[in-house]
Amino acid sequence: MYTIECKSKDSVTVPQSCSGPGSATLYFKLAIPYLLLIPAFGERYIMRLFWILLFLLFYKATPGQTPIPYDRISTVLEDILVKDQAPRDTLNALAAKYGAYADTVARYWKYINKTDSVNTLQVTRIIDQYGWPDQRLISTEASKALWLVVQHGDSLTREKYLPVLKRAAEEGKAPKMYVAYLYDRVQMFRERFQLYGTQMGGDYEGNPVLWPVRAMPKLDARRKAMGLPPIKEALKQYPVSWSDPVCDSLAGKIVFYGLVSNLQGHGLPGISICERNGKLAGKTNERGYFRILASRRALRRGLLFKAAGYRTFVYHFRNKAAEVFFDTVSLTK
Repeated sequence: MYTIECKSKDSVTVPQSCSGPGSATLYFKLAIPYLLLIPAFGERYIMRLFWILLFLLFYKATPGQTPIPYDRISTVLEDILVKDQAPRDTLNALAAKYGAYADTVARYWKYINKTDSVNTLQVTRIIDQYGWPDQRLISTEASKALWLVVQHGDSLTREKYLPVLKRAAEEGKAPKMYVAYLYDRVQMFRERFQLYGTQMGGDYEGNPVLWPVRAMPKLDARRKAMGLPPIKEALKQYPVSWSDPVCDSLAGKIVFYGLVSNLQGHGLPGISICERNGKLAGKTNERGYFRILASRRALRRGLLFKAAGYRTFVYHFRNKAAEVFFDTVSLTK
């Protein structure tokens, strides 16, 4: 069970609504003398006076205030931050040693997922009880823990607390950049374009790639508004190349990537992927992977996967919401 005790001398208080168990009896007793005066002064006058006095009594009877223990919250969140980051440092070391898709890494991801679940439960209890704690009243590490744990939570958690974080940022309680990261994360797991360029995906060989971004030419302007550095500077920590876009190449497009294989599961190189009108959309690489840009209309009409010695396969795209989509295609002879 997770609890937070209030022992901080620096606590800040917030109103707490309540009503005493004897309120109904008290109000009934107060009403009797006013009801007796109705014949003399008139029902409307007496009832109006009664409700005014009743309001004043309830207002004064509102109990004190429940302090928010910011010092205690900071301590708890700082400990959670360590629990969130330490396993990920170990994961990065394992991935560097054995490869991103090694069994050792996959098993360690299961441990991280369990840890994330526990951390998420603790952090969401704090937010549900006190709202998003003000960054000005807790430590920097504690503020970071709030965001990272929600960021690393499941999709339902991220979508639930994104509006809460947005309001907190508007009120100065949280950095705007946290909103950018969480919004992009939500978009990525919805298979949609991100807006601020904070999320990295992986290609079919495990190499990091920037998750597709909406309206690329205006990306740095959006990042600046959220307190983020230019995208070129941010990408320096990754082995990726970058050139400033001159146009929005993704406008009206869907990013469709995947694997073409035979029935034995072996990737097929050089498979042509064409639109219905015969326009070539792309080809698979030497390992059978592909990545193409196509309009939603073209995808709905169907893409043709063709190669000598194999039957042409017609792929129909039926995902109405996705902007970034992965799938596999098997060809038969």
